[in-house]
Amino acid sequence: MAVTHMNAPVGSVLTIEQLAKALRTGSADAITDSPTAAALVSYLFVELDPRLIVLCAYEAGTDVAHANMLYQEGQRNLMPRVHAWEKSIEYML
Repeated sequence: MAVTHMNAPVGSVLTIEQLAKALRTGSADAITDSPTAAALVSYLFVELDPRLIVLCAYEAGTDVAHANMLYQEGQRNLMPRVHAWEKSIEYML
């Protein structure tokens, strides 16, 4: 569902495998085969409900800490803060 939502405005750019890899590594830079898909992942926290992102992380075989690393990477790349994400995970870290 997350990948479908992220692809909705641009077509089939991001794959489930790419999203899972970014969540597992905590970095959009892990998506080396598609700069466009990597850019889409950067907007994950802006576009999706935090609960869905946490579910995606668990389905990818990782944890909230790695998903938050991905969020922090976005912050370093000047993505907007997402208070809903920050608030929802503050007790998990």
